[in-house]
Amino acid sequence: MQYKAKQIKLDNPLSFWKHFVNEERMLFYNPLKKECILGAKRLKILPRQNGYTDYPYIFSAMTFFGTVKDEKWAGFGNESIAFQYYLVEKDGRQTLHYHGDPIKIENQEMKKYRHAYHYQEDDYEDWSQLFTSLTAAIAAKEVNKVVISREVRIECDRVIHIESVLQNLLQKNQNSNSFIFAYFKDGKTFLGATPEILVQKEQDNILSYALAGTISRDSQNDEVQKAILLRDAKNRYEHQIVIDTIAAGIKKFTGAVQVGDTSVLTLRNVHHLQTPIYAKDQRGTLLEWAARLHPTPALGGNPVHRALALLRRYEKHERGLYAAPLGITDAKGDGVFVAGIRSALIQGNLAFAYTGCGLVAKSESRAEYLETNDKLRTIVESL
Repeated sequence: MQYKAKQIKLDNPLSFWKHFVNEERMLFYNPLKKECILGAKRLKILPRQNGYTDYPYIFSAMTFFGTVKDEKWAGFGNESIAFQYYLVEKDGRQTLHYHGDPIKIENQEMKKYRHAYHYQEDDYEDWSQLFTSLTAAIAAKEVNKVVISREVRIECDRVIHIESVLQNLLQKNQNSNSFIFAYFKDGKTFLGATPEILVQKEQDNILSYALAGTISRDSQNDEVQKAILLRDAKNRYEHQIVIDTIAAGIKKFTGAVQVGDTSVLTLRNVHHLQTPIYAKDQRGTLLEWAARLHPTPALGGNPVHRALALLRRYEKHERGLYAAPLGITDAKGDGVFVAGIRSALIQGNLAFAYTGCGLVAKSESRAEYLETNDKLRTIVESL
């Protein structure tokens, strides 16, 4: 399938997003490459294969669990999609890839809006019940760790302006290592700013990250906070579970695994413990690696199947694409999948925001709840 490419110059790449109003489209900003890829107008659904040589990029999204029941997530996920048009912005250049007839995209005015909103913050009792049920399972040694989450319904005074939210996410996280993503389909947009790389592939190099253990930022004592996080026994224990599980998961498919040093990843509102895990593999596709590693204990728990069974039993909301893999694969089969956290599903004037945290034996209910509030700020501040 032949695509053509040409250089264009838009004042704001979101003009591409706005041009295709009502068409299925996606945005994926990679902070490590300083590269923004947008796709629009579904062309084809593709099976798993080793490289998509006929397509410049493929966008894939999975649901957290294999199926969804909540109607608001209907039609989302478990697809790899080729779009008819792509815009790639990197190193100050914009390249339009198109299949079929060329298209002219005009600069469009990008206004910023401040949405007045309100949301219920009285869900602590529900949280506490969930916390109690899951920590009881930890105490009974059914699991070592489980990651629980909240769904927070945010109601705005007007239809939520997606381009404005995306501009805020891009600008507020431009100096962090957060991946910005958005996927519009059937009148709904799933978007967010995630720091969590599930897996990255470049030729035969496989890279995953353990990301678990969190502390809030403190403008007066930020370095102290980072030092506390590195020394904290509870967070180091939680983090080690993630390292060990990812490394063991990778070893099932390749013996060449190396665990890097643990450091602190600083984001806009929180610090995380982060450890890279490297491997070599020539056989598995990026999509296969994403499916193999999902969900890590940073997103589901450990042991994974027991943790997932507990989440199915006790979490009242549908996760949908929250904490699930989504990513970009290029024509060589290389690319990256991230976990869709710090995210929200938006339709009309409603946003369903998702936030979670990992529980281990020494977790405290109120402290974990406050941690989810810190993470929720990514979405709330973008409104």
